[in-house]
Amino acid sequence: MLLPLLLHPWAQALQWDLSNPFPNDPLAGVARGITLSGELLPGDTGKLVQWMQARPADAWHSLGRVELKITGGDTREALLLADTLAPLYPYTVAAGSSCTGPCALVWLAGAWRMLTEGRIGLRAVPPAALADSNANRPADAPSAFDLLPSQLRSYALKQGLPLPFTERWLSGSSGEVYWLSEQDINATGTWPPYYYARLRAKCPALAATEESFHALRRCAARLVISQKAFAFDKLMAGVDDAWWNENRDVFKSAPR
Repeated sequence: MLLPLLLHPWAQALQWDLSNPFPNDPLAGVARGITLSGELLPGDTGKLVQWMQARPADAWHSLGRVELKITGGDTREALLLADTLAPLYPYTVAAGSSCTGPCALVWLAGAWRMLTEGRIGLRAVPPAALADSNANRPADAPSAFDLLPSQLRSYALKQGLPLPFTERWLSGSSGEVYWLSEQDINATGTWPPYYYARLRAKCPALAATEESFHALRRCAARLVISQKAFAFDKLMAGVDDAWWNENRDVFKSAPR
């Protein structure tokens, strides 16, 4: 059941559509997922945040499952989008035949990461270089280096991409794609390290019983709600929305 959100006037920019991947669920009429598609261009993250602020109920429910069909775009914008989504603990699904470059960066932002088909490819960026070659810079001014490679490295390690894979990716020639093998993906894990650490600290250990599994699942769901609520509240700063005002404290106080 697809719920078209709106038609964007920028045909090549990021587009998003709401969906419900569980049509037989009791909440069949409620958006339960969002699909991000098209090319990711500078400013797209800000537009997505504006939509979240305008329609927080839709955003809250749909951001639980983020399907990715991003076809390319700007690496810095992808990193900005990934940094925006990661604190919201999304469940990211690479839905196309391949998820490369900006798509792969956003995929790594998930608290749960799934690959339904195809491959994940990390695209190398140019090595760190002077960001400002202005001849008017004072001779004694410190060098202004492009911080993107180091920002990508920090982000990748935070999200659980092992250091050897990160270095192999970033050391490639500009534009070269490092395709994650099945072994790479298994080593990276379904959860980023910080989520796994919080699960271990806040939730019961998993034992070989069905009740233990369901207890862990319930605890994990409450943990995601509370963590997501704090991040969502920051996005809603300065916005007076009746739905969020009513639910803010309920979500934030979910047992952690």
